[in-house]
Amino acid sequence: MAVAVAEVTEARPRTRGERRLAWTLRFFALLFAIGAVGFLLRPDDVVHDLDRAGALVGLPTLVESRVPVTSDFWLPLAIANMATITACAWLASRDVRRRRPLVHAIVVSKLASSATGILLFARWSMAFPFLTIALVDLPIALILISGLRAARVNGA
Repeated sequence: MAVAVAEVTEARPRTRGERRLAWTLRFFALLFAIGAVGFLLRPDDVVHDLDRAGALVGLPTLVESRVPVTSDFWLPLAIANMATITACAWLASRDVRRRRPLVHAIVVSKLASSATGILLFARWSMAFPFLTIALVDLPIALILISGLRAARVNGA
């Protein structure tokens, strides 16, 4: 007796919520990729520009250094995280039904970075770059959570 080994693809067309989530994921994949390249090529300039914006509203600035510092150790890991969430977003956008767990991974990453940014801002230095982490990543997490919920509700 023959057994089919090919996966059965759902014949049901994507819902409006699923199409919207897929578009949102593609958009975020592009932004994450641009961010990863920006941080790779100009990490100090990105932080310096954020610092200047914070200084305009009276927040303290971070100390500049022209030599490697201990925190530079984390830069390659941050870039790797951005590359990973870029890939997750792009892959999930291709099939939001079967690849929902990839979106959950992005949400976890964005919630973790938001919490860390708030913690650093509140406990270490009230410098704007730390607050910016939460101001950028928390809305991304909330948008994706909303997209996941809309895709589930519309797809049920």
